[in-house]
Amino acid sequence: MTTNIDTAGIERRARAAAYQDGLTELFAAGVLVMIAVMWVITPVFVGIVSAFVVLYGWKVVERIKQRITYPRIGYHVERPDEPRSTASGMLGFIGGAFAVMVLAVAMFGDLTDAAEWRRAASLLSGLGLFGGFWYLGDKSGLLRHRFVAIYSVVTGVALWAIGTGASYEGVIWHLLGLAALLAALGVWGLIHFLRTNPVVNAGSDA
Repeated sequence: MTTNIDTAGIERRARAAAYQDGLTELFAAGVLVMIAVMWVITPVFVGIVSAFVVLYGWKVVERIKQRITYPRIGYHVERPDEPRSTASGMLGFIGGAFAVMVLAVAMFGDLTDAAEWRRAASLLSGLGLFGGFWYLGDKSGLLRHRFVAIYSVVTGVALWAIGTGASYEGVIWHLLGLAALLAALGVWGLIHFLRTNPVVNAGSDA
């Protein structure tokens, strides 16, 4: 008699549990607010802040998880993605999003008009963040991350369509709106997680 163990299903459920705490959403909301502030100050700083977050940001989340998440559900070690394929996938998607933005400006605006590029910044933001949150949804298996991805691209396209390009107001509102949604989901997720996963006292009697 053989017993078939669904190891993939076990890993998927463990990975989903590690994302239930809402900390990822709260962290992402904070990052988007910072990026929106950088757009207000000067767009030059946007790339610097984004690069810093990619390199060091998740270490902050990991430290918070060590205090809040792991004592409640245990420690889950994710199988690391192959760095080269992940990097090429991210660059490919960002390149595709940029190509769509250029095509949109060429079809519905004027490539030589700076206002059209400012207006299209929300389109690029919507497409780029769609890819990021859809990828997160693949990792977490949570429907809310798919919803955020769809919300990102829909609002990015809408703000591009109604924008004037007089300033970077469209992309700023896109980032702040997405941050508000993520903050709400994160607070709800954290409260629900803390209520349903109390800390197990190893010294208590069973």
